[in-house]
Amino acid sequence: GLARVIRILDEVRLKAGVDLFAEVVSKNNFPTGAGIASSAAAFSALALSASQAVRLELDEKALSILARHGSGSACRSIPSGFVEWTSGETDESSYSFSLAPPEHWDLADCIAVVSSGHKKIGSTQGHRIAETSPLQAARVADAPRRIKICREAILNKDFEKLASIVEKDSDLMHAVMMTSNPALFYWQPGTLQVMQSVRDWRAKGIPVFYTIDAGPNVHVITLKEKMDEVKEKLDALEGVQKTLTATVGGAAHLI
Repeated sequence: GLARVIRILDEVRLKAGVDLFAEVVSKNNFPTGAGIASSAAAFSALALSASQAVRLELDEKALSILARHGSGSACRSIPSGFVEWTSGETDESSYSFSLAPPEHWDLADCIAVVSSGHKKIGSTQGHRIAETSPLQAARVADAPRRIKICREAILNKDFEKLASIVEKDSDLMHAVMMTSNPALFYWQPGTLQVMQSVRDWRAKGIPVFYTIDAGPNVHVITLKEKMDEVKEKLDALEGVQKTLTATVGGAAHLI
């Protein structure tokens, strides 16, 4: 992590033409290293705050690229609302942009925390061994199709279509990790309990679906009007320690 912090600061110094030192203090209001995008939060914040500290005016694309040099997912935390990350062929062509503003669709994320401990194997190492899975090549080849479906579902506010493709994408990513060498099993009993509960609730008419990052905790997506109801249901599950909630956010900004 420290090497990536230094890389961001060195890039900012170079772009701004300054030779200054910096004290970096990073705090989260959610578990760190537990599959809830703490690195995305940290490096998007660092990219923005470091550049602003030396009065380096970067546009959204440049900030997204800078944040990506710390953590790939951080580039998605720079723009506002619903965001797409272009894979790109070069460093300059891999960045994120906003598909739609936050007010486009009132969705909510109920994060079921089944473990707040720091995961033993981080996302970076997981990426390195993904190619050892016999499923990875097919997953990558099919990515453009899944992204297209996801993009259209968001723009058309098609909850059912979004639920289907997001859950499939999440399951496929974990299938790759489980079949890598060595195998990565992030799921815990509480993870499976939440996944099955979400499917049961959806079958009963509640608009809800899950997605899981590289960790045991589950992001349960629903409509904002259903957020309190879904949170209450998650809190009642034996395997859930606590439930965090969030709605669609704006662009990264200084406070």
